[in-house]
Amino acid sequence: MLDKFRNNLRGTALAITIFIGVIFALSGTGSLFISTPDSEAALIVNGEKVSTRDFQLALAAEKSRILNQNPDFDQAQLDDEQLRPLTLQRIISSKVIAQTSREQGMGVAPQLVSELITGVEQFQTDGAFDQDKYRFAIRTQGYPSSGKFIDMLNEQFLVEQLSKGIMGSSFVTEAELAGLAAITEQQRDFYYTRLPLESFNAQVKVGEQEVSDYYQQSLEQYVTPRLVTVQYIELNGSELVLSTQVTEQAIQARFEQEAESAETSTELRAAHILLIDPSQALIEEVQAKIDSGTDFEVLAAEYSQDFATASSGGDLGYTAGKTFPEAFETALANLQVGQISPPVTTDAGVHLIKLLEVSESTFTLEEQYDRIAQDLRAEAAEDLLVEKLEMLKELSFNAEDLEQVAQELGLEAQITEPFPETGGSGVAALPAVVEAAYSSEVLEDGYASEVLELGDDRYVVLRVEDDFSSRQQTLDEVRDQVTAALTAARAQQLIQESGADLLARITGGESVEDIATSLELDWKEVQGGKRSAVDIDLEINAYVFDLAAPVANDVVDGFYTRNGDFIAIQLTQVTLGDYSSLQAEDKALLRSVVELTQSGREMVAYQTELVNRADIVQ
Repeated sequence: MLDKFRNNLRGTALAITIFIGVIFALSGTGSLFISTPDSEAALIVNGEKVSTRDFQLALAAEKSRILNQNPDFDQAQLDDEQLRPLTLQRIISSKVIAQTSREQGMGVAPQLVSELITGVEQFQTDGAFDQDKYRFAIRTQGYPSSGKFIDMLNEQFLVEQLSKGIMGSSFVTEAELAGLAAITEQQRDFYYTRLPLESFNAQVKVGEQEVSDYYQQSLEQYVTPRLVTVQYIELNGSELVLSTQVTEQAIQARFEQEAESAETSTELRAAHILLIDPSQALIEEVQAKIDSGTDFEVLAAEYSQDFATASSGGDLGYTAGKTFPEAFETALANLQVGQISPPVTTDAGVHLIKLLEVSESTFTLEEQYDRIAQDLRAEAAEDLLVEKLEMLKELSFNAEDLEQVAQELGLEAQITEPFPETGGSGVAALPAVVEAAYSSEVLEDGYASEVLELGDDRYVVLRVEDDFSSRQQTLDEVRDQVTAALTAARAQQLIQESGADLLARITGGESVEDIATSLELDWKEVQGGKRSAVDIDLEINAYVFDLAAPVANDVVDGFYTRNGDFIAIQLTQVTLGDYSSLQAEDKALLRSVVELTQSGREMVAYQTELVNRADIVQ
């Protein structure tokens, strides 16, 4: 029982190791600490409670994931309410899969979890597992105990195990592969030539009168946008936290208050020798060697039939009292460190159990100091924020100048760069700020805006400092732009005419080679071109493989590339791919791609069905 599924889980361990690393690498020490009680339920999935703490941890991890993938993204725009649905969806999906895994009898070997934890770099000092570093790290990440952290890992293992089981059972038939290969391995024979837009630009010569006429006909294109600069005051809760001071006495008092209700736990690290259906003689033989002082690790390697732990001295990792069968846990709890139990019988067999270590979670001032100080600063800053926010609303109402308001609040009045109605940089990039700046009350009537809530305890009030009205630009200001626009329009007209003539000549029977040669154009013949070809322009190849196959006559077509060149194409033949002619490695690659795609769809469908059937209370 203890080594059930162990082999299947070995591959999963790497994925979970990466998962742990991502949690700590993305969020940083202390950034995810949540003080919300575990007793408050944010969600119930099939009767299983998801605490508010767990939800907040998941929400913070989601924020970290988004910010890691988008380094330039403004964190202020990550609204908790907007992320809430996605976070809930992820939690529910994970829960229903883990629950189904348990119902199917799947489990996680404690030794595997122990090996995983001790192998995480963030929990090590000089390459060795550091118990204190481990405890500190998981607590600052919001896990009140090692047991909670291990519960999270166990759930992740169960999710991975069932997911991989379902996805690994997917298969694809030879007929499906043959049908797909007919498309993916398809070959096409074609000719093409290119009309470069640059050569047409060079042909265009525009005079001064043409430039003037074009300008007069396009005056609306050459109008400067209306720009404004705004004076603003920003009230930022995070900055208040950083500037708030707390006393040693306050920290000590809070610690003593929390210590009265703090939960501590004890975890036991166990090792065992497992004998499956042993004879009494075998039990007595092992017991005799233990009594004679033979090293437990040596005996585990020689006798234990838990092959996953035998080579590591029978080490099973930590338990908080619920990991192993009841008889096992009871015997372990009665041992002193280093002591070995008499034979203990469970469904797995007969165990000789050794207590390796006792790990007690403590609640000390040293451990909690930084967290309590941060909590007190946050609480003080919250009160100060409320006070300053009320003052900001009162003082800024009808204020003609925000400088004095800022001084009374101990803040700074700042001025933006000019920005249009589409927004600018910094605070002017925020839609709420732009909308307020261009509102009639602020822009036309000259009033200060209402205090704008930007999220994450950020508030801004603003008034227009300068208004730069739109105006018609003179021809001298935009002469180069007008000349370039006129040249581009003429060149586009010329290339369209030449392109149409080129296609007509090909359709009329002239070869691409002869036409290109007469016009001094580059041309190319492609025989047996494939979708994956790297020696053919990607735009051209993609367009060719979108064309219908020739029936009675060649397919003649053309298109404009992203840089404006015109490509004329003559598709002469399409040959379907032959799965049977593929090399063994190509067949294997095609099969793996199809199976991965298909298994992914099946997993999503299965997960969706589990969610739809689940009893969910939010």
